[in-house]
Amino acid sequence: MRSSWLFALSLWILGILFYRAFSAQAQPRMTLLETADSFNARRFWVIVGLSAAAYGTAVVSLHNDWQRDNLGRSPKFRTMNDLGHWNQMDKMSHAFASYQQSRGLWGGARWSGVKPSTATWIGLAGSQLIMTTLEIFDGFSPQGGFSWSDIGANLLGSGLFLGQQLGWGEQRILLKWSAWRQRYPIERLYPFSPPGSENWGTLEARARSIYGSGLLSFLLKDYNGLTFWASVNPRSFLPKDRAKWLPPWLNLAVGMGAQNLYVAEGYEWKGNLNCYGPYCDHYRVDPRRYPRTRQCFLSLDIDFTRISTRSRFLRTLAYLLNAVKIPAPTLEWTDRGLVRFHPLYF
Repeated sequence: MRSSWLFALSLWILGILFYRAFSAQAQPRMTLLETADSFNARRFWVIVGLSAAAYGTAVVSLHNDWQRDNLGRSPKFRTMNDLGHWNQMDKMSHAFASYQQSRGLWGGARWSGVKPSTATWIGLAGSQLIMTTLEIFDGFSPQGGFSWSDIGANLLGSGLFLGQQLGWGEQRILLKWSAWRQRYPIERLYPFSPPGSENWGTLEARARSIYGSGLLSFLLKDYNGLTFWASVNPRSFLPKDRAKWLPPWLNLAVGMGAQNLYVAEGYEWKGNLNCYGPYCDHYRVDPRRYPRTRQCFLSLDIDFTRISTRSRFLRTLAYLLNAVKIPAPTLEWTDRGLVRFHPLYF
């Protein structure tokens, strides 16, 4: 469900950035970046209005996209089991999006003076409303379907945020993201069926057709270039009197990535999804040259919110930056038996 990524990012920005762009003019003693000590109705309804506008815009956009893709066909809801698709990178994107939505909505609620525990449940409920709505639209998609494994990934992301806030009152395990631009092969790739077809393509064209070609598509959709991280703060798990030697902002990050994903499963695909019959072009990528590969990473990271500062602006910036894994020395393992060290990996 790649559409969820775009809305996840937009809501995260709305929830963390846009609400800080509105000052509470009725309370001049409270600065723009200052969290309200008690419930502030003006701020709360600003957050509700922005979130509702973003949610409504996304729903209308998805509805229009569905109508265009269905080409006048009657709506038919269906489910699908896509747990094995995309080496589970799409599931990681769901968990990451849900986690960041919960974090953003929690931040907006706290800025409005909502109690911490209530704000935590608002984050969970808002995130699941968003992601479940998007999943329902996928259920009516002619080329997709409602996925229970996506729902599970959504709950995992929001649940990770909720459990830590209620249990520890802080986020000791952060879900983060990084991306690196991929260079795809441009050599000609001919269909293996029907025999003799000259309708050649390239793996670059294939990647652009499924992942998009723009900057936003690269940052949010290209599973070959994305890495999702669980960034853990070791010091927060140790007794305070025994961990003074360890920087409070230093994290250890475990990442997951993938390479050579040109189709959800396997190595074959149809050139035109709307083509039916014996004359449709079918392509196959050579698994010996481009094997589907699962990557695991171990790296260092920074929890920016644990860097002490008196500046409210810098604290807000740190909250935003905590969604991104910093470049750092990294050790990589793959399911193909490769082990290598990257002096700097993002």
